[in-house]
Amino acid sequence: MTKNEIIYSVFEKLKIQSDDTDITAELVSSLIDSKRAMLIKQQYGAKPWSLPIEVKQEICVDLETTNSIDGLSCFGKIVRTKVKLPNSIKIRAKEGPLNIRKYDRTQIPINIVPIERLPYVGYNSFIANMIYAAIDYDGKLYLVSNRKTHLFLESIKVTDIYENPDTAYELECNTTASIIEAWDQDYPIESSMADPLINLIAQELAKTLAMPEDNVNDAEDVRN
Repeated sequence: MTKNEIIYSVFEKLKIQSDDTDITAELVSSLIDSKRAMLIKQQYGAKPWSLPIEVKQEICVDLETTNSIDGLSCFGKIVRTKVKLPNSIKIRAKEGPLNIRKYDRTQIPINIVPIERLPYVGYNSFIANMIYAAIDYDGKLYLVSNRKTHLFLESIKVTDIYENPDTAYELECNTTASIIEAWDQDYPIESSMADPLINLIAQELAKTLAMPEDNVNDAEDVRN
C-alpha cells in the first residue's frame, strides 16, 4: 500500500474532497508517519527482535575517514558516514540501527555503544575483530576497530525503522526515487496495521472538522 493510497483512504473515510478542505495531503502525510511510529512502538516496544520486514528500510551510505569525533581525538583513524542517517524510531531495548552490512550484504560483527565510549573501546583481545559503532550528535554513524578492519569499508547498508520513510527512500539502495515519487512507493507498514492507522488519522481529523468556526474578530471583542 502506498502513502498516496493511505491518504486517499483517509479522505474517503472523512467524505471530503482534497481540494475543498483545509486538511491537506501534506498534513495527512505527516500524521501517517507519526501514527505509524506510535503503532510500531505500541506493538513492538518490548520485543524489537520481532519487527516484521515490512516496516524496515535498508539504506546505502558511503563512508569517509576522520581522526576525531566532534573534536575528541581517538586512538587512530575512524570511519563515518558521509551523510546524516535518517532519524530512527526509538523503542525500548533497541540501540542504534537494527542491522549493518557490508555493501556485498555480508554481515558485519558490530557492537553499538554510546558515542562517548567510542574512543576507548577495542582493546579487549577476545573481541579484537569486533567493529564498534555509535551515532554522534551530528546524526552520522562512526565506526572503529582495534584491527583496523573498518578502514577497508567504503560503504555500508543500514537497516532500520525510520521516522520519516520519505527521507529514507532517497537513500535506499538501488533507489527508484528518481523515477518514482516517495508517496507512490510501497509504504513501510504491515498490511494488518493499515486499517488501524487510517482510522486513527480519520478520528483525529474528524474532531478538527467538527470544531465550530470562530467568525468573531478578537480585536473587536477587546475594544468593546
